[in-house]
Amino acid sequence: MRLNRLRQSRHRGRIILLQGVVVLVLLGVIVRIRYIQSVFGPMLESDAAKVQQVTQNVLAPRGEILDRNGHPLAYDVPAYMFDIRTGSFSNIVSLSGHLAPILQSSESQVLAVLRRSNHWVQWPMPILATQKDKIVQLAGTTHAQDITFTPTEERIYPDGNLASNTIGYVDHGSVGQAGLEEQYNTQLAGHNGKITYTQDVWGFPIQDTLHTLVAAQPGLNVQTTLDRTIQGFVENQMNQLAQKYQPVHAAIIVTNPQTGAVLGMSSYPNFNPNQYWLASETALSTNWAVNARFEPGSTFKVLTLAAALASQKISLSQTFDSSKFQIDGQTILNWNYVGWGQISFRRAMEYSSNVGFAIMAEKLGWPTLLHYMNIFGFLQPTGIGLPGEANSLIFPPSLQGPVQLATSGFGQGIAVTPLQQMQATAAIANGGKLIQPRIVRALINPTTGKVVESFPPKIINPQVVPPEVASEVSNTMALDVSKGIDTAGAVPGYTVAGKTGTAQVVNPQTGQYYAHRYIVSFIGYAPVQNPQFEVYVTVYWPKTAAGQQWGSTVSAPAASNILRECLEYAHIPPDQTSVSSTQSTSRPAGVKYVDTPSLRGLSVAQVKGSLKQLGLTGVDIAQAQGTVQRQWPSPGVQVPVGSKMFFWAPGGSGKSLLMPNLTGVAMRDVANMLATLGLQFSGSGEGYATSQSIPAGQQVRPGMLVKVQFKAP
Repeated sequence: MRLNRLRQSRHRGRIILLQGVVVLVLLGVIVRIRYIQSVFGPMLESDAAKVQQVTQNVLAPRGEILDRNGHPLAYDVPAYMFDIRTGSFSNIVSLSGHLAPILQSSESQVLAVLRRSNHWVQWPMPILATQKDKIVQLAGTTHAQDITFTPTEERIYPDGNLASNTIGYVDHGSVGQAGLEEQYNTQLAGHNGKITYTQDVWGFPIQDTLHTLVAAQPGLNVQTTLDRTIQGFVENQMNQLAQKYQPVHAAIIVTNPQTGAVLGMSSYPNFNPNQYWLASETALSTNWAVNARFEPGSTFKVLTLAAALASQKISLSQTFDSSKFQIDGQTILNWNYVGWGQISFRRAMEYSSNVGFAIMAEKLGWPTLLHYMNIFGFLQPTGIGLPGEANSLIFPPSLQGPVQLATSGFGQGIAVTPLQQMQATAAIANGGKLIQPRIVRALINPTTGKVVESFPPKIINPQVVPPEVASEVSNTMALDVSKGIDTAGAVPGYTVAGKTGTAQVVNPQTGQYYAHRYIVSFIGYAPVQNPQFEVYVTVYWPKTAAGQQWGSTVSAPAASNILRECLEYAHIPPDQTSVSSTQSTSRPAGVKYVDTPSLRGLSVAQVKGSLKQLGLTGVDIAQAQGTVQRQWPSPGVQVPVGSKMFFWAPGGSGKSLLMPNLTGVAMRDVANMLATLGLQFSGSGEGYATSQSIPAGQQVRPGMLVKVQFKAP
């Protein structure tokens, strides 16, 4: 009994001791907490706030690139960067097979990306919302934590390859590369904003804690001088040249010689900026119209003649022996090797006599010839405002002798750029004013629509040659096109001034000319009395039959087609009394033509009413009852009454392209509908569409290929 009481007493003692220890420990903890709060409290509160308080950049919307009429050539749409934790998937080969069609890429390309890491990898390009939804569905609940999507923007180029070398592209870091995207990257990019919010333990923003620190400032819109319709004429001829002659390079430029505005510019090879990663480095980095310099050949004779007349070294009626020209022990011959006997300097242009222009250069001498090269803009870049513009290569007279002077007169032994030739020849076309070529018309605030900065025509030299000299040169160029060796550059019904050029290509390894490589060109303008369009076509090493590598056989026909289309597009009446038979018979008698109106910004109801008054039928591609963003044909095109006009009037933001239902649509209408959306078209069969490779309603990107099967009824 006593023993039990002793044991109970000891047990109580232990409990009391234990309780005492616990109390002491708790007191110690409390004291420690109070100490930490008093000593480290402010610092810990600051650290906690840093973890809970999040500051995040807000991407500024990138400005659009527009043509002269406001048609978008480049704009942004909402998109996502896609990350995936590859190590959580047991079979990435199978995974790549499922992702490839969603990402619109090959299995091998997807697999190569997935194999970069066993942890997180990022797909190298933005994806659209529809692709995101499909990936989420593919991942399911099992792998929901193994995929993430970061909101971003994707740059869209609705017309695919159209003017791609001039426009450029935006890389995955949202930085402009090449062309206008690079040159005006700062203005287009705008200024990113900042927001702050408090996040919970799971990293989600707590309601009502979001605050804007700095509002994002959208980038400015860059309105170019390009005309989308004229650019289309240029691209069509470039495609034909590329298919027919497989050149190494080619360039086409169209300008208004009265203002210097570049209306169209194309370089070959080009690329689709929507998929720039598939293009060659040459296509991405080189705009041959801007970055190249080469021997101009006979197109340079325009400057030599102008200089000789302005300095009064010759008169057009003066004659010379065209058979050959001996200088410093060397003999200069004509392209036909025999000449034309005693002819006037007026005929020297008509026959493109190298002898005649060598004589002019010899009469001018180096100081005078260089003076005119300078005032015509050949000794410095034009300053058009595009990256990497080249300059001429003209050696100083101290390094050249009499023979080099003579050959410079017909464009050999010097290297100039396409833009320099356009600028100089425009001075002849407009009566003697040297006007800087320009590609940008204005920078526009996208929110207010107000012009922030405009770029009017810039006259560099108001009179490089007297107007009467410019007129004499124009008339000799017109004679060359109408009766000389360059008749392939003529446009029926219009007076065209022009000159072809065929230049040899120097082998950089040997310093000698290649035996069978040529750069063939044509430069011209119309109508001669009041030129509105100047065109330059140059093709490097066209693959032709022997003896056919001439500017007159390759470049002049393309230039003629472009000039004709531009003149008709601008409704410039013929300036010759004998209108061509092709022009008078191309339209059936009794058929009434109307000009297509501009539908942009109109509602579907307004469009139908407007087209009905003109006798045209509207085809609504989107079927969404929005406002018109695109149309085909473009405004100002003459079409027969009863023709169809295709328009795209999406609802919502108007930025997402959805594939239309083509079933039952005729082949020609399918081609026009897809062209309106900037999609490529490949058809098989004939008649009416029965199936399409991209289902109706699926989101698409400009430049994507749509294969359509047709069947006759």
